[in-house]
Amino acid sequence: MLETAQKALKAMRREGAGQAEAFVAENSVLTVRIASNRIIETKFVRDEGMGLRAAVGQRVGFACANEFTPELAKRAVSIARARPPNPDFNGFPTPTKPKRVRGIYDSALASLPPERAAEIAESMLVSALCFDDRVAEVSGALNVVVERCAIANSNGVIIADRATRMLGHLTVEARDLGRSEGAAWLGSTNLRDFDPSAVGRRAAELAVGSLNPKKVKPGNYDVILEPAATAELLYHVLGYAVNGRDVHDGISYFADHLGKDIAAEELSICDWGNMSNGQCSKTFDDEGVPTQRTSLIERGRLVGFVYDRYYAGKAGMRSTGNGLRLADMPGRCYGVEPSPCITNLVLSPGDFKREELIADTKRGLLLSRIWYTYPITPQIGDFSTTSRCGFLVRGGELVGAAGQVRIHENMPRILRRVTGIADDVEQVMPWGAVAAICAPSLRLSGVRVE
Repeated sequence: MLETAQKALKAMRREGAGQAEAFVAENSVLTVRIASNRIIETKFVRDEGMGLRAAVGQRVGFACANEFTPELAKRAVSIARARPPNPDFNGFPTPTKPKRVRGIYDSALASLPPERAAEIAESMLVSALCFDDRVAEVSGALNVVVERCAIANSNGVIIADRATRMLGHLTVEARDLGRSEGAAWLGSTNLRDFDPSAVGRRAAELAVGSLNPKKVKPGNYDVILEPAATAELLYHVLGYAVNGRDVHDGISYFADHLGKDIAAEELSICDWGNMSNGQCSKTFDDEGVPTQRTSLIERGRLVGFVYDRYYAGKAGMRSTGNGLRLADMPGRCYGVEPSPCITNLVLSPGDFKREELIADTKRGLLLSRIWYTYPITPQIGDFSTTSRCGFLVRGGELVGAAGQVRIHENMPRILRRVTGIADDVEQVMPWGAVAAICAPSLRLSGVRVE
């Protein structure tokens, strides 16, 4: 891959590019699908190709294809010449030696046979079906992702990276006098640490526990979000607010708040791109900049944003190693140019146990899962979400399943209403996410529930 990248680099320079960059990616996804209590499909998808960026002065062109040809290099340079100058173009990165990131590639996972993947998926399925007689239907999937990439640029960056991850998720329907659903997710960067039975048990436990829910009256409640629910909220409603591109474009509700207190003092959040065993950790980003740990909120104060090289230059900052090329298929995408994106968003654990948060709540809700979470007015942080698996809390105890509720709230408002953070951190990739969230259970006061 590095040899191909260097060949493309030389071809662009011969065509007249003053600066050039070649990005080569190879991604594979092995998927085992589960539906109606059985495995219905095992499939393997592989995608590889190259994305080239050529600069002629401050004119920048981009071209991509499944393989390198001299015509591809010529096209990238021709596109650059046809474009108007971009005064904010600040060149491609210079070489910086990255630190080794532990636990992000597992050769056993990279070479996992489809038959073995199907056996693991079967273990997920069986553990759910055997949990309780009221479990009626199970669906879900197991995905094994292997990503490899190489980058070379005219400033001397020549580097390659690789990563693996296994992601399993199940949705379980339980039936008694009525019906209910439970869902669970588990991810690992290596085969050894993936426990398929844990996925099935957790999804089935939530489904059975959610049977016969009680209606929740509209009002203000103390709400405890378990790790999966916390992750969903942070990914969809906080992730964009700390993105340097959205800050520049005026979409972030934090655009003018750098250095200000914006959350409860207990709250600290960082983006940790080179975290050991991180689901979305990388040695370097898709521009060749080493990944790092970037503080975003420290004890309630906003201290930073994530940047690629371009938006860092516009802000007078340095890249934080968050210039990523992401698309629908998991892995690094050669078909798009890099832009800022979070990697592993980490909320620091607190001093509470989950049980202590419950015991200290007189009237509230515990939400294990939320979904349909999206910003309504991104610039001010208004959002909406719906509970999926919720439970009533009365007098410090769980007293049964809660009916589905909708929450219309404001993120800056509830960040100041954090009244407890537990120590039960889990690493979660919400449905459709391109980043991982490391989150504990979190208690919020005075949340408006409908």
